[in-house]
Amino acid sequence: MAKIAVVGDSTSVAGFRPLGFAVFPVEHAEQARALWARLSAGEYGVVFMTEPVYEAMEDLIAEAMDQPVPAVTVIPGAGSAGGVGEAKINRAIERALGTSVLIREEED
Repeated sequence: MAKIAVVGDSTSVAGFRPLGFAVFPVEHAEQARALWARLSAGEYGVVFMTEPVYEAMEDLIAEAMDQPVPAVTVIPGAGSAGGVGEAKINRAIERALGTSVLIREEED
């Protein structure tokens, strides 16, 4: 059975350990990138990543996009401004439909 991994800064991932997830605290992009070979080898079916980690590894993840596992999901990190997850979903919709269907509200 495939496992679930969570990768991000130690503050963001600490709460996932009691839930039985494999937790990988990383403090630098190089640590996360070095970890990708292990995460993408098939042992983990789902990998949750904080937004800063995802941004640092986006090129590596894109190379494995056509593989069935792992499914990579972006989660907000502690103190993260957000937006990466939304952008990822928008890109997937654009790829599937050829156009964006998300409507952004204008800021006042």
